[in-house]
Amino acid sequence: MYRLLAIDLDGTLLTQQNSVTLRTQDVLQRAVAMGLRIVVATGRVPYLFRPLVESLPLNAPQITSNGAMIVDIRDNSVWQELFIPTESLLPLLDALHSLDLLCCYYTRDHLYVDAELARLHQSRSNHQRRTNPAVSVTDDLAELHLLPCLKLAAYGEAETLHEKHQKLASLLDKQIYITQTGHEWLEFLHPEVSKANALKTILHTYGIRTEEVIAFGDNPNDIEMLRLAGMGVAMANAHEEVKAAADYITLSNIEDGVAIALEKFLFNDNSQALAEMA
Repeated sequence: MYRLLAIDLDGTLLTQQNSVTLRTQDVLQRAVAMGLRIVVATGRVPYLFRPLVESLPLNAPQITSNGAMIVDIRDNSVWQELFIPTESLLPLLDALHSLDLLCCYYTRDHLYVDAELARLHQSRSNHQRRTNPAVSVTDDLAELHLLPCLKLAAYGEAETLHEKHQKLASLLDKQIYITQTGHEWLEFLHPEVSKANALKTILHTYGIRTEEVIAFGDNPNDIEMLRLAGMGVAMANAHEEVKAAADYITLSNIEDGVAIALEKFLFNDNSQALAEMA
């Protein structure tokens, strides 16, 4: 019997329009009615996460910032908050710049974007600044290094990102947790941070066993969480290494893949299960 759903957000629960379909909302409501807890596990920081989940029946603490923060948006309580060690920030920023990676600096309540990255994504950056006062553009992220940093995100060419990831992992030697969150994005966090570790904290609090969890994801930062869960589900649009780590592959995020898998595993509605076993 399953008791908790752990679901990634971008590329998994959200469509390309950053919304959750009515079908998926209905399935999640049914799951809550059955007594399940729903945990969204996202790389987004809380102030960029909340507007996207207002329609969801969230009834547990939520995993944000790839596990650096666990927050309960029902009462705004913070269960966990792990910042990158201050002494690691300047060497990390230097290493990223040496590899021509463009960065974003996330604090508890603000996002600072490297000016060159903002120029590269000018229309999107301008829109963010107009609609979200918690986003600023800066010429030198190193000047911020005394501000508590939840995570650094680095943007680079997809073709060379894996190689740069390996170089950084060797250079930093477990001083920083590094994960890939998209074809062109790496993220850097406190060394004890991961979605899986944050999920363990929540499971311990509620007395839920790992085999009582269904987890969904599409990017490499979801792999540990999928392996931890009793049922790890990869989306059809997931990276190949994510699919290889999963117990089951459902349809894509734009095809109600989360809803279809839950209809199969929670409600035994095999007529809706169009996906195939991994």
